[in-house]
Amino acid sequence: MDTPKQNKPRVAIVGAGITGLSAAYHLQQRGCDVILLERSQRVGGAIQTTHEDGYLAEHGPNSLMLADKRVDDFINAVGLKDEVVRASSFAKKRFVVHRSKLHALPHSILSAVTTPLFSFGAKLRMLCEPFIAKYDAKQNECFADFVTRRLGPEMLAKAAGPFVSGIYAGDPYKLSTKHAFPRLWNLEQNYGSFIKGAMKIGKDAKKGIGNPHRLAKREIVSFKNGMEALPNAIVAELNPGTVNLGSSINSIQQDKETGEWSLQWTSEDGGGTAEVFDHLILTCPAHILPKLPLDAKILEQVSEVSQLNYPPVTSMLLGFKKDQITHPLDGFGMLMALTEKCKILGALFTSSLFDGRAPEGYVSINVMLGGARFPDNAQLSDDEMLSAVLTELQTLIGLTGKPTYERITRWKKAIPQLNLGYQNTLEQMEQCEQQYPGLHFAGNYRGGISVGDCMVSGIKLSDTI
Repeated sequence: MDTPKQNKPRVAIVGAGITGLSAAYHLQQRGCDVILLERSQRVGGAIQTTHEDGYLAEHGPNSLMLADKRVDDFINAVGLKDEVVRASSFAKKRFVVHRSKLHALPHSILSAVTTPLFSFGAKLRMLCEPFIAKYDAKQNECFADFVTRRLGPEMLAKAAGPFVSGIYAGDPYKLSTKHAFPRLWNLEQNYGSFIKGAMKIGKDAKKGIGNPHRLAKREIVSFKNGMEALPNAIVAELNPGTVNLGSSINSIQQDKETGEWSLQWTSEDGGGTAEVFDHLILTCPAHILPKLPLDAKILEQVSEVSQLNYPPVTSMLLGFKKDQITHPLDGFGMLMALTEKCKILGALFTSSLFDGRAPEGYVSINVMLGGARFPDNAQLSDDEMLSAVLTELQTLIGLTGKPTYERITRWKKAIPQLNLGYQNTLEQMEQCEQQYPGLHFAGNYRGGISVGDCMVSGIKLSDTI
């Protein structure tokens, strides 16, 4: 009796960002034959770290929210356990700028009652949240309407709105609650209130009930040498020859009979390669899809995916002597209330967040400009931008003098906006995957934009394949 032939699934991954690297690692751990194609000369996508003049500058994500056991296990598996640095206790404090003053967001019931940030009426309105009726799950609702309905307009302007700026650099009046903030949406749908839901989940977690992947304690972490240590560590664990940098894809075709995917690409040395795969994973940004040599029918079917909005964001890391600033910078950073007339989107107090981010006696601040609400601010000239930022910092944190260090990073297309209508976008991807077996769309525009979400997306892809 003949023994059935056992072949390793062959998988091609386009894009060496954190989603593609996570998928490649876990697929190889499961015995798949993987090739990862990246058009640039580096891995990690938006995760970029620079060491210069004693400063550690993050040009993309500044940290990782460690909340999932799978992510924790992954970090340990690639040898980074001893490289993890945890956020300082200062990071527990988050500031919101209202009327040109920094106010710490409440972190307890007592601080919520005593904070001057919210009016007495707003505090009473917040207490009504558990009694607000659940919204019809079939209806689309933007995040601004969701927060206003459940907590009131003041909570939107002074807390939730700035929160949106910090995560998506987005517009709360356009972002879909269901897709951009699925955890909050699910709390309302499953428990009728996200306050009651959060309390119930917390109780269940102590009893070991609920999400089996949930860590008992959520932590903000990075690595001693910065976030880029993560993609570099993953690559070091991949099989030799897996990652192909400087690759230009010339052709992508699917055999209708076998379902196999034929790819032809040119390597950085000019050599051409043609190989056949069982699966094709596209993890490049959604706006890159039309630039790939995909079948016109595929591109037409996912037209809404490629048209997702990626507003511009500029990151400006500034260094100062400690005595140039009167504010203690004793927090994670600051975000602007929606009513503030301010050119900056927000700022991270990076040297307060993690050790080793600035030289002794100095501090570093990572200022963000632009986003969906103020895209023009991300496109100012370097001189205009620096002048505007220093003026704002003089008022907000008592800055005097000029920076001792500056590094500007411009992202023309920064963060995908999961706005109202994203449900159609998601359905396009699902229908296309069904019509073209072996094709998978992945990346931070699907499954969550955070580094941790992207790592989990890669793990889930390996489960699927």
